[in-house]
Amino acid sequence: MTHVLQPQATFPRSASSRDARSHATSHMVSHAAAHVSIAHLHFAHPSQPPLFVDLSAVFSAPLTGLIGDNGCGKTTLMRLILGDLTPDSGSLAAPERMAYLPQDLGLDREQTLAELCGITEILWALQAVESGEYSPELYETIGDNWDVEERTLADLATYGFTPATVVDRDNPEAVRALFARSMRSFSGGEAVIAALASLMVSDPEFILLDEPTNNLDSAAKAQLFAALEALPCPALIISHDRDLLERVNVIAELHADRQGLAHLRLFEGNYSTYRQALDTEQQAAQRRVTEAKNRVRSAHREWVHAQEIISKNMAQVWKDDQPDTILDLAKDASRQAAAKLRGLRVGKQEQAQEAYQKAQDEVRVQEKIYAELSQQPLPAGRKVLELHRVDARQVSRETFTVQQPTKVDSLHFLPAKADSENQQGTPAEHPEHLILSGPEHLRITGANGSGKTTLLEAIAHAGDPEYRSPVQPAYRVGYCLEGAYIPQRITLDPQLTLLQCVQRANPGVSEQHLRDQLARLLFRRESVHHKTCELSGGERFRAAVAQVLLADPVPQLLMLDEPTNNLDISSVDWLVQALEAYTGALIVVSHDEDFCRRIRIDRTLAL
Repeated sequence: MTHVLQPQATFPRSASSRDARSHATSHMVSHAAAHVSIAHLHFAHPSQPPLFVDLSAVFSAPLTGLIGDNGCGKTTLMRLILGDLTPDSGSLAAPERMAYLPQDLGLDREQTLAELCGITEILWALQAVESGEYSPELYETIGDNWDVEERTLADLATYGFTPATVVDRDNPEAVRALFARSMRSFSGGEAVIAALASLMVSDPEFILLDEPTNNLDSAAKAQLFAALEALPCPALIISHDRDLLERVNVIAELHADRQGLAHLRLFEGNYSTYRQALDTEQQAAQRRVTEAKNRVRSAHREWVHAQEIISKNMAQVWKDDQPDTILDLAKDASRQAAAKLRGLRVGKQEQAQEAYQKAQDEVRVQEKIYAELSQQPLPAGRKVLELHRVDARQVSRETFTVQQPTKVDSLHFLPAKADSENQQGTPAEHPEHLILSGPEHLRITGANGSGKTTLLEAIAHAGDPEYRSPVQPAYRVGYCLEGAYIPQRITLDPQLTLLQCVQRANPGVSEQHLRDQLARLLFRRESVHHKTCELSGGERFRAAVAQVLLADPVPQLLMLDEPTNNLDISSVDWLVQALEAYTGALIVVSHDEDFCRRIRIDRTLAL
């Protein structure tokens, strides 16, 4: 059974899915007691090594955030819970009625609100009856749903769907016009709230969500957070959004060990509480490593000392002037004593080494970036960007029509322009005129649909005389320094390896030097020879950043559009470290408040 967002969709567990689980129970549970329980679960993908071994957990908190690096098994675990996959052994018990909201909603943006809510046929039958048509089929379609519009509007309004709260409910035409609107016509926040409400209409006992905040602006995320807090049933949420994870009751962490096996642990509290607990654990683990290492050294010293004693004793026995019979007995006794002493010392040494290895396994590797970039310092007074606000009433729309398709590559270098006078703009939210100078970090904010990406692409293509923006940007670009642009959708040549992509940006440098530099960016060994089509979304993004940072010279302006979308927490940490090594100017469009706090924002332009 395919679990995608469907009108008024909840997903009852099929009998085949339940029966396939050993010892899995099947029973209806109240919302207060609803939970998902897994015990001693084992699972491996076909022809792959085991992913889960002896996995156990109970998900019962109002909001549980499921976190982990890409590839550790978060989506696999959710598919096991939904019944899309069957475990190799172990048990899995879940409520009968579960709702699932997939990543990016799984929405057909052309479908109407009525289709999303599953009432299209009922509305059509109601309109037919109102127009004078009568048939048993129409009445059968309507059933007891004569007030379906009012009930559905009330349900949508309950979860904060703004259009349902402002529509004139006494005006049937206005109500039906609302239900006839396509999902494309609503904002990102309105769409996700409508999708969530459509699932909740059928009263699920448990809900699963996969990255629900992707592509949502700040206002939309606030709407979603309020809706989640009002859920009448428990929810399990895959997310890397720290703003959301600060609002959950439990953090469920999937962490792959050094052998690739995923381990699941539950931490009471939100993300900050989880990080504090994990940091405390890791500090203790590091102390155990130090102590175990000292015991290894001590055992080795004792072994060396024992060897010295054995050598002295053996030498003394061989020198003694004794009869041969007595001498042979003495030698034999000496050898036995030496062997026993050696065995004890070696055993102690092996035990200490095993304890040291076990202690090391408990310490998580937190690698740091050590980038040595070929970048020239950007003078504080050097003008980087100049923008002039556009009065839409004075600009013809034809000016911004697309004359030919424009492809935005993952790495787009802008031709340099001649310098003009240096000026220092002052921070402003929506100024008439903005100048960015030196290594400043500018953040462009605004609601979904306000034109953030449109403006960023206009800046990125400022030096391209053939470029025409599909819609009118809020600002005209008067000047832009040479720079590089990484859009939301990363485009890399699928036939090239990671190393080859970086060589294109830096053709004059030896392969070994680039491999050394990539290693400092945590691309090591044979990973540099993987084709870009084999990379995950996070790895492709890191490859695009590596193209920019390892160019010679490094562009003095970097533009990023929603860089943390689809990145796991470790990849976001990687990006923050990479930007710390970058000394140029930065323009970023991002709704990720935590990320923006970590990369130092000097100016904010609100659209």
